[in-house]
Amino acid sequence: MTGDLDTHPLENSNWRKHKNACPFYRERWFPCNDINAGEPMYQVFCLKNTPPVTAEEQEKCFRSRTMCWRLANRTQKKQAQTESAETPVSSSGNK
Repeated sequence: MTGDLDTHPLENSNWRKHKNACPFYRERWFPCNDINAGEPMYQVFCLKNTPPVTAEEQEKCFRSRTMCWRLANRTQKKQAQTESAETPVSSSGNK
């Protein structure tokens, strides 16, 4: 039940956007689940294939209203690496 997708979450009305979460975050609730049998309360899907793995990551998804926090972090790291590679190393000619 947890790994099956009959219809893509972008096209299925059972997958809902969270009000303040990342625009790519979707969740589907199971109101008739049996917690005692180990059935999940809800399922999470990420349209950018960067779903939260931990509760802390899910909180970041909830606070990232305009873009994916994980993709933003990757972009920032790449920019920092590019800037550091382009920065010339200065050497002083003083002896």
